[in-house]
Amino acid sequence: MKKEISHILYITLGILAVNVLSMFLFLRLDFTANERYSLSPVSKQMIRNNKLPVTVDLYITQNLPQELNKLAREFIYLLKEYKSFSRVNFTINTIVPDNDLKSHKAVSAGIRPMLIEISDRDFEKVQNIYMGASFRIGNKRYSIPFINSRTPLEYEITRLLKLATDTVKPRVGLIQGHREALLGEMPQLINELSQLTDISLVDLNRYNHLNHFNVLCIIAPKDTFSLHERKILDEYLGNGGRLFVALNHAIGQLNRNQNTGFINPTGVEDFLEEKGLKIQYDFVIDNNCGSIPLNIQKNYPFSAGSISFPYLPVITHFSKHTITHGLKAILLQFASSIRQVKTNTTYLFTSLATTSSIAGRQQAPLFFDLNRPWTRQDFNKPRSIVAALLTNEDNHSAIVTITDADFLLNDVGLYTHPLSPDNVNFAVNSIEWLADNSGLIGLRNKFTTFRSLEPTDEYVRVFLKYLNFLLPLVIVISAATIRFRIKRRQRINRMRPGYID
Repeated sequence: MKKEISHILYITLGILAVNVLSMFLFLRLDFTANERYSLSPVSKQMIRNNKLPVTVDLYITQNLPQELNKLAREFIYLLKEYKSFSRVNFTINTIVPDNDLKSHKAVSAGIRPMLIEISDRDFEKVQNIYMGASFRIGNKRYSIPFINSRTPLEYEITRLLKLATDTVKPRVGLIQGHREALLGEMPQLINELSQLTDISLVDLNRYNHLNHFNVLCIIAPKDTFSLHERKILDEYLGNGGRLFVALNHAIGQLNRNQNTGFINPTGVEDFLEEKGLKIQYDFVIDNNCGSIPLNIQKNYPFSAGSISFPYLPVITHFSKHTITHGLKAILLQFASSIRQVKTNTTYLFTSLATTSSIAGRQQAPLFFDLNRPWTRQDFNKPRSIVAALLTNEDNHSAIVTITDADFLLNDVGLYTHPLSPDNVNFAVNSIEWLADNSGLIGLRNKFTTFRSLEPTDEYVRVFLKYLNFLLPLVIVISAATIRFRIKRRQRINRMRPGYID
């Protein structure tokens, strides 16, 4: 009896000890395939190296829909993981903005209220909700205005820690002087880059020292680079420089007067070919493509709607590289194919993105027949390369090239619209990787998503339903039968003379 009491006492004390430790230590096991609920090494290193106190004010409206409520809970768990690795004071405050004073405080902290439609049993209502966070890191303040399923939470938190602790940002130069894209034409890209880099405009004929730039970008030039400018770029690469190149090599004109496609060489193509990357004089076409409005066609001046246009490939096939990690789809507007050529240089060629298995190529110049009935024979060149990387291990230089630049521009091309996140992510990932600032790239596409069950066939659902119902019964009956037979055998054996257990 005393032994049993001592066992119960030890178990009770053990449970109390675990509960007391759980008040001071945060631990959870992550069995997801992509470690969605675990901090990456770069985040752990960032929070461990941080020497500034951190205070997080989390503004969350009560009675949120289930999906938002789960997301808010995961955000709190993520903050607790940061706190568990922090070596300085890390405070998490959860605030419910349920009155005007708290709501005003949330807006002052940079938290943006959002209108969402909420279904509540017999009726639906539109409610203004708050779901964001304000960070105070040392003397600096930052905010995540609104959190949804597409917010890369770990990336945002680690980015804010980096902003608060890093005093020197990588320098990125946007080359000008050849009618390149203006800053105002690519606000999404500039907004993302400016958070972690210093951006400058560069005229190759006026800058004497380019080596203090971590990366130089050539985006959508229309005029030709001179031999002198190409020599300057060559010297920059020779000193370990890095280039990001996005060219509108293939030009498509779609309007009521002409539907033509041609090539606009800028001299950068020859420069790249000397390094082992050749941009071909063609247009890639892909069955997986974007669409154009019908009113572009002469025959349908007042028609509404759109038609698929294979010259706007949707790129979904990416190589396993840090730059393309987590990317899902990029929409290009007229692109050419890339192939590797042999040169005397020591650059290594790596494909980054290709068209689909139902894709082709058409030689330029060409005429766009908007009423053309496309057939399988038109798509006879699958997996054409549209983005590639050149790396030189001797001098540590590198070049990322993509054969379209309009995919980064918001207000030019066929239509004005916000860019797909992956369009911007590809460019930002490329520039961050080139700037040797790639620690955050893997987090940019790490979202807290909740997977739904895969759709199944009706027969499979019926089978699973009866399996769930009958399998426990079969297990219980089988276990009972086995136990009955064992006990029966024991009884029979005990009835025999001289049997000993």
